Amino acid sequence: MRLDYKTCSSGRISSVQASIAAIVALVVLPINALALSCKARVFTLSEAYNAADSIIVGLVTECEEEISREPWANGGSDCTFVSLDVLKESSTARDYRGVSSSSGCGLSLQVGKQYLLFLDRENRPMHYSASLNGEQYSTQLSNSYQRILREFRDGAIRELSEPWIFSEHEGACSLLHNVGGHGISFGRSTPDAQQQFTQDWIHEKVDGKTIYRGRTSSVGSNSSSPILDVEVVMVGDIPDYPIDSQMMTIAFNEQAPAPVRRATITVGNTSWTLYRVEESISISGISPMTNVSYKVGGEVSEQILSAMRKPSDVVVSAVLVNSPNIDSASSVEDSPPNRGSVTLEPPEDDYFSQVPPESGSVRPEITSSGGAKRAYGSRNELPKPVLRLETRSTQLPAVLESYQACYEEAER
Repeated sequence: MRLDYKTCSSGRISSVQASIAAIVALVVLPINALALSCKARVFTLSEAYNAADSIIVGLVTECEEEISREPWANGGSDCTFVSLDVLKESSTARDYRGVSSSSGCGLSLQVGKQYLLFLDRENRPMHYSASLNGEQYSTQLSNSYQRILREFRDGAIRELSEPWIFSEHEGACSLLHNVGGHGISFGRSTPDAQQQFTQDWIHEKVDGKTIYRGRTSSVGSNSSSPILDVEVVMVGDIPDYPIDSQMMTIAFNEQAPAPVRRATITVGNTSWTLYRVEESISISGISPMTNVSYKVGGEVSEQILSAMRKPSDVVVSAVLVNSPNIDSASSVEDSPPNRGSVTLEPPEDDYFSQVPPESGSVRPEITSSGGAKRAYGSRNELPKPVLRLETRSTQLPAVLESYQACYEEAER
C-alpha cells in the first residue's frame, strides 16, 4: 500500500475541491417529495416537436378544484386553458383550448400561470409539457424551449438543437447542456468559492486513489449552516488544475455501476481525450454517493468551448474498455459528414498521444473491473459497447455572454 499525505494550502485549492461544494449542497438541501415520486423525463426538443400535434403557450384561466385529489399533485384539477401563442400549428384547424388536471409526475396547474403545452390531436397536454413559471432549472429549460420553438416557427433558425442553460450559484459559474439524459457542462469557480471551505484540506494518495478530507460550514450563504465532515474519494489521474481553471464535464445517463470506458469529444474536425473520474462523497458518515464522469480542464477546456462558439457538430464517444464488440453504427466510416473522425478503439499509443498537455507524462490509469461479462446493474444487463452523445452547439452563443460576465466580474 502506498500512502502519501499532503495538506492543501489555503491560498490555492484545486478546482476539483471547489466542485465539492455543489455536491454537498445536493445532499443536505431539502428534497421535494414530488421529485422522489417521479421518474425524470428524458427526451429531446426535436422528439417532443415531432410527437406533438400542436404546441402552444397556454394560460390557465380557472380550475374546478384548486388542489387535485391525485396523490402528490400540488396543483388544480379540471383546469381550463387558453392559447396565448401557437408555436406549432395542428394538423387540423382548431382553437387550442382545453381542460387538464395536475398530476403527481407532470404538470402542476395554477390559475393565472403560463405553460408550454405539447398537445395531442384532442388538445390534451402530453408529458413533454412544462411550467414557464419560476427560476428553477426545469422552468429555465422550458422557457429556452419556448424561445427556440418561436425562432424555429419564424424561420430565424433551421434546427431544434437543445438549449444551453447558464447558472450562477455560490461562486460557481456554469453552462449546462442536456441531450436525451446525457449532459455536457462547463464551469468556473470564482475567488468567492474558496469561502465555502475551511482553510486546510488533507490530501491523501492511497493505492492510486486520491482522497480529500476536510470540513465545510458554508453549504449556503447562511452563516448558521451546520459544520460537516466531508470525505471525497476520487479514482483517476486528472491533473490538479488551479481553482480559476475552467472545467468541462461529460455525464452519461448510464445505469450504475458505470463500467470503465475511454471517452473522446469531437467538435467539428478536432478531437480531444477526456479523463474518466469516479467521485464518491461521504458527508458526516452518510453512505457515499458515487458519480462517474469524464472531465478535462484548463487550456484544453478553453479550446473545446472556443470550438463550440460557432454552430458545430459535437460528438462524445465513450468506448467500453476491453470489449471486443464495437457498435458498427458508431464507426468512423459511418460518422455523419462534417462531424470529424471519432476513433472508438484506437491503438494505445494513438490514444495517449491525444492526452492534454497539462497532464505532462502522466497517463490516465484505465483498468478493467470484470470486462463486458460482469453483472451490470440490477438486471445483470451487459453495458453497451459504445455510448454516443450527438448534438450541435447552435444555441450556445445565446448564454455565453452571461457566463463570461459571471467570472470576469468576480475577478475585478
